[in-house]
Amino acid sequence: MDNKKKYTVVLAVFAVVCIFAVLVFSGVIKLGTVSEEETTDPAESYSYDSEAYKTDVKLTAETESPYMKTDFDDIFYTMTKDGAVKFYKYTGTAFTEIEATGTYTASVEMSGTTLSADITYYKDGGKISGYGLYTGKQGEYNLFPYAFFRLAGYGEKYANRSSKSCLLLIDTTADDFYNNNKIYEEPYIFNYSDSSCSRLLSEASRTIGIDGTKRADYSMITDAVIKGSWDRQLFFSGRHYAEDDTKVDLMRSGGSGNNVDNIVVASDVLGYWATYVEGGIMYISVDEKGNVAVMKYDLSSEEAQAVKTFEGVTRDDILVDNGCIYIISKNTVYSIESNTESKLDFPQADNFKADIFVCSGDTFIVRGYVYEKYPTGISAVVSTGKVNKAYTNDLFRNVVNPVVLSDGRTMVTYVSGEKYTYYIM
Repeated sequence: MDNKKKYTVVLAVFAVVCIFAVLVFSGVIKLGTVSEEETTDPAESYSYDSEAYKTDVKLTAETESPYMKTDFDDIFYTMTKDGAVKFYKYTGTAFTEIEATGTYTASVEMSGTTLSADITYYKDGGKISGYGLYTGKQGEYNLFPYAFFRLAGYGEKYANRSSKSCLLLIDTTADDFYNNNKIYEEPYIFNYSDSSCSRLLSEASRTIGIDGTKRADYSMITDAVIKGSWDRQLFFSGRHYAEDDTKVDLMRSGGSGNNVDNIVVASDVLGYWATYVEGGIMYISVDEKGNVAVMKYDLSSEEAQAVKTFEGVTRDDILVDNGCIYIISKNTVYSIESNTESKLDFPQADNFKADIFVCSGDTFIVRGYVYEKYPTGISAVVSTGKVNKAYTNDLFRNVVNPVVLSDGRTMVTYVSGEKYTYYIM
C-alpha cells in the first residue's frame, strides 16, 4: 500500500472515532448500553412517589393509643398499657369521646390461677362490648403475667341467647394487645346480675402440658366462630397433637364436661380460622399434595368437601381475614362467601409480597414490600382486585391496627416508640 492510500485509511478511521466521541459526549450513545457486563438492579430503578399518600389523607392526629374496633359500627375503644379504657365514635370527620355505660369487675379461674380485671363496657340495645386488663405483680412468678378480658355478645344464631348474660373471652398473648383479630384461649359465660363467671367449655377436657399446667391451646375461639354460632359452640383444639405441631382441630361443644362429648368437625385445620356460611362451616386445610384447600363442612350431612384448591400454594403463602384469603405467591384474593377470586391489579404485583391483610365487605387493605425492600400499603376491591390507592413510604413499615371503616375509607396507625399517629385515607 502506498503512502497516499495509508493516509486515506488513517483519516477515515480518525473520522469515525471523532464522530463516535461526539455522540458519546452528547449522550446519543451511552457506553453503559453497549457493555454486556453492566446490569441494572430492577429494585433500584423502582419509581414511586414517597409523599403521594399525603394528598389523600382526610384525617390524621396523634393518639395515646390506637383506636380499636368494637362490635358496634363506628364505635371504637382505646386501652392504655395500664388498662384504662375509653370509647369513641367515628363521625367521618373526627373521633369523639363518648361516655362508657359502666364497669364490671370479673374474676375467672384459668389453669388453677385466679385472674381478675375491671372491665369498662359500652352497651346499647342489648349489645355489649367491654374490655379490661389483668397484669401479674412485679417481682413475683406469674403463670399468666398478662390477660386481656373482653365482653362480647353471643353469636347471631345462638339458641340460648339471653339478656341476662354474655361471653367473657380471655387472651393471654401480650403481643396481640393491639390486634383486632385476637385468638381467645378461654370462653366464659358472664352473668350481668352478680358478675359471676362459668365455663362455656369444660375445663376437664383440657390435657396437661409439659410444664405441668393445663394446656393453653385447648379451647381457642375467634370472632369469626362466635359470629353466627349456635348453642353448640365451635372452637379449636390442638390437644391431639404434639405441642410444637401446627395442626388444629375444629370442634363442636358437646354441652357437657366430658372429653368424648366434644365432636371433631374437621381435622388438619390450617391455622385458627373458620367462618359460617349458609348451611355449613368454611375452613382451610391442605390436600394430600400439601396444597392449600378451602373446605366446606355441611351441617346436615356432617361431611366436608373441598370447594377450592390452590395448587402450589402452602400455608406460608396465605393471609386470612374476615372470610377472605390473600395468597402471597400469586397475588390472588379469594372470597369464600362468593367462591370467586381476583388478581391484584397493581403494576408491581409480581414483585410484591404481602404480610398484613385486612378485609371488610368488598374492600381490603394489604401491607407488604415491593422487591422485599419498599414498604407499600394498598387499598383494593375484593371482587375485582382493582387497586383504589397504593402508597410506598416508610410510614407503612411500622403500622399497627389497619382498619376498613364503615364509610369505605381506610385507617392505618403508625407507631414510633410510644407515640401513635393515625391516618385516614
